[in-house]
This record gives sequence, structure tokens and C-alpha cells, in this order.
Amino acid sequence: INQLKNTIMKKLLMLAMGLIIAISGAIAQPKTSDKAMWKQAKKKSKELVKEGWKIDGSKTLDVCLYDHYKKLQDSNNQELISNVIGQTNVKTLNQAQRWAIVNAATSYATQARMMVVGRITSEVGAGLADVGSPDDFYAAYESRVATELQGELKPSISLYRENKEGKLEYKIFYLVNEDSASKARMRAMERAMQESEFARANAERISEFVREGFPVVAE
Repeated sequence: INQLKNTIMKKLLMLAMGLIIAISGAIAQPKTSDKAMWKQAKKKSKELVKEGWKIDGSKTLDVCLYDHYKKLQDSNNQELISNVIGQTNVKTLNQAQRWAIVNAATSYATQARMMVVGRITSEVGAGLADVGSPDDFYAAYESRVATELQGELKPSISLYRENKEGKLEYKIFYLVNEDSASKARMRAMERAMQESEFARANAERISEFVREGFPVVAE
């Protein structure tokens, strides 16, 4: 009888372990009907691993990419990738992360400035007051956007690898939420206007341009 009990207990234990493994596998692989997105995540994961990148986190890279792509299905989110490569003085992950967010915010600020410059240039002679120099505003606005945006960037995927010199390289996929980014641009504009007579004279039109979203160049 004891032997029979032991046999039954062993079988129940093996069954329980099998269920645990099956459940773990089901959790690891996203439950989705969007097979194309999962396939895209798997393909991109293989490319990054082949390039030597490792995930800085607990989830697998393919799952992180899948989750990232899902968030990008929201039209209010855009992708911004920051590469910390060639910075020979980067020796720790924390240092690389600080470099990455500065690089990302600077890239976004440059794009925001270019958009406003283009809109203002197209409006010259069509209602904008020709007072002061717009260049002062452009420079101040870009600098302020870079500062304001840092708190709005949401890291989605963080990767690292060692280069030939043994130094760290880092890559972060950020999500830029347009609602949050728009508020950051408006704060930057208000601060930049304090330094620009041109911007103060054309505040209403410039605020319209700043509120306009723009397609972010990922990297």
C-alpha cells in the first residue's frame, strides 16, 4: 500500500511540475492574435543578439520588443532610440544610462527646433512681427526642450554590450508620449520667450507651431 501511495504521489508531483512549466511558458510568450508583431519581435531580437547586445532587465529581449511594439500601436506614442556608442569613458551601466537620456533629449530637441524653424520661416511675411532676431529664440527653445523632455522620456528597452576596448556601449528604446511631450515643449517655449523679443511679439502664432506634433526620427 505504501509503495502504491508513493507511486501515486510521484506521478502527482510530476504532473504538477509539468503544469508549472507549461504555465511559465504560456506567460513568457505573449498571448496575441497578432502573429506578425510577435514575428517582428523575434526577428529583431535575433539581429540585436547577433550584434552582441544583451538585455538590461529581467524579461527576454523578444518579449520586451513585443511589448514595445504593442505600445507603439497607440498613435500617441513614438519611438526614440538613443545610442551610447564610442563614448570611451563610459564604464558603468548607470553612467551609460545618464548618457543615453541626455542624447535622446538632445536629439528630440533638435528635431523640435527644426520643426518650429520650418513653420516660422514659412510664415515670414504672412503676419509675423519682424521684431528682434528669431535665432535667439531658436537656440533658447532647443536648450529648454532638451531639459524639459528628460523627465518625460520613458525607457522601454535597455541594451548593453562591451566593445573591443572593454568599454560599455548602451542602447535605449524610449517611448515619447505626445501629450507629455507637447506639455514639455510648451514649458520650454514659455521659458525661451523670456529671452526673445521676437518670440514675445509673436507668442500666439509660435505657440500654435509648438503645440503641433511632428514625426520623430527614431535615431
